[in-house]
Amino acid sequence: MRMPITHPSPAGHPSRPLDRGVGFTLIELLVVIAIIAILAALLLASIASARRAAQKAGCINDTKQLMLAWHLYSVDNNDWMPGNGIGSPDTMAGQRLWVLGTTHLQPQDFTNRMFLFDRRYAQFADYIQTPGVYRCPSDRTKVEIGGQKFPKVRSYALNVFMNPIAPMTAPDFLMHFGKGYIFRKTTDLANGSPSDLLGMLDVAPGHVCHPAFVIHRGFFTGMFYHLPSGSHGNKGIVSFVDGHVDAHRWGDPRTLEEGKPEWLPDHLSIYHIGSKDLEWLKDHATLRDAP
Repeated sequence: MRMPITHPSPAGHPSRPLDRGVGFTLIELLVVIAIIAILAALLLASIASARRAAQKAGCINDTKQLMLAWHLYSVDNNDWMPGNGIGSPDTMAGQRLWVLGTTHLQPQDFTNRMFLFDRRYAQFADYIQTPGVYRCPSDRTKVEIGGQKFPKVRSYALNVFMNPIAPMTAPDFLMHFGKGYIFRKTTDLANGSPSDLLGMLDVAPGHVCHPAFVIHRGFFTGMFYHLPSGSHGNKGIVSFVDGHVDAHRWGDPRTLEEGKPEWLPDHLSIYHIGSKDLEWLKDHATLRDAP
């Protein structure tokens, strides 16, 4: 029987240590955790950025649909613009606005879909029956009623100079017009530049109330009645009566800061003297002088 031949290790060569398996040192483990955290942060930032982009695109699409309804109504009604202003079924006496809406003193009206979709009250009800069109995707604010919070049904408002009909006799409404032309029919738009005249605006959440977006051109210097939304990267979605929509950047920090609160019951308390944002809104609200 032949015996196996063995070869001794060279003199002085250390024997091979036992295999203890593959593992991480503490430093290696911390490095891996740090890399995972960085990748997770990058992924979350990308997701947040994509969500903001989707919300912005949704807001643009909403205002385009609202302005399409605005134009369709005029086509169907001998060029008369939809009614604008402020009102509820009790105060309108059978008249309709594009949609109904009241003030912060009637919080229950903020959740009333009838104001949007009941054809007895809302002129846009003939063209839009989709709830989401009236609410900006980035608007998560709610109104408290009876100790419970409910989402508001609307985020947008229409430039007050576009056919305001109610309540045209109220002093607190008339005082805002100042020196400016009030448009009644789409044919009146030929007196100005439709691509420069505001239609629907995305409103700062705490300022949503009237269907009309009030741009003060009266005698109170620097008064902001309604603030625009800056929820899209310091930009707000604004539409124009020619149909195009833009994301306008607000440059005055006061516009953005004062627009953050979710509830603002007093519209006569905000004054931004020298605000370029306010001047921009005034310049795009109406004509400076009646033709």
